Amino acid sequence: MTDIVKLDVGGTVFKTTKSTLTKFDGFFRTMFETPVPVPKDESGAIFIDRSPEHFEVVLNFMRAGYVDLQKYSGDVREIQKEAEFYLLEGLVELCISKTKSQKLPCFAETEEEMVIAVVNSTKPVVCAVSFKADDGDDRNLMIRLRLIMLYGDKIDFCFKQQKCMDQSSTKPQGPPFHKIVIHDKKLKKVWHDFSAHDLEWCIKHFIPGIDNY
Repeated sequence: MTDIVKLDVGGTVFKTTKSTLTKFDGFFRTMFETPVPVPKDESGAIFIDRSPEHFEVVLNFMRAGYVDLQKYSGDVREIQKEAEFYLLEGLVELCISKTKSQKLPCFAETEEEMVIAVVNSTKPVVCAVSFKADDGDDRNLMIRLRLIMLYGDKIDFCFKQQKCMDQSSTKPQGPPFHKIVIHDKKLKKVWHDFSAHDLEWCIKHFIPGIDNY
C-alpha cells in the first residue's frame, strides 16, 4: 500500500507521505489514527478547508521538525495561526520565539541599523522614521510613545535621529519635522513622505484600514 498522500488545501494540491503527516502529534495524526470520516475532493485528495498560502511552511516543518522563519518574517503571525489550527506545538513555539526575538520598536544610530531592523520586522507593517535633533526632544518623544501605544501591535517602528547641521540656530522651532517610509506587507506597497509633521495622520492616510490589521 502506497505511503503517498494527496492533500487538497483550499483548492491547491500538495503531495507528501503518511509518515510525514503523522510524525508529530496534531491534526493529521489524529485524522489518520481515528475512524472519523475524512472529506475528499473529486480526485480523491483529502480536502482541508484552509488557505494554502502558508501550508508549504507547515509541511516543511512536519518533514524536518524545523523551519527557518527568517525568510517569512513578515508572515510569522499568519504562520502561527496555521500552526495552531494543525495543532503543531513545535511550530507554534518557533513562531512565538521569532516574535519575541524581534527588538522593535528600534532606535537606530546608523542607517545600517535601520536597514537591519526593517529586514527583521515581523509585523504586517513596518514604519521607518527619521527626525531632526533640533526639533524638540520632548515633543518627539511624546509623538513616538503615542504611535507605539496606538499601533505597536500592528506596526514595527524604527526611529533614527538626523544629525543637526546648524547647532547655533536660534530661529523659533515649528512643528517637529520627520521623514517617514511605510511598508505595508499585506498590500505589498511602500509610501514615503519626506516632510511629514503629523506621523499619525500619515499612517491613517496611507493605511486607512490599519485598525483592522
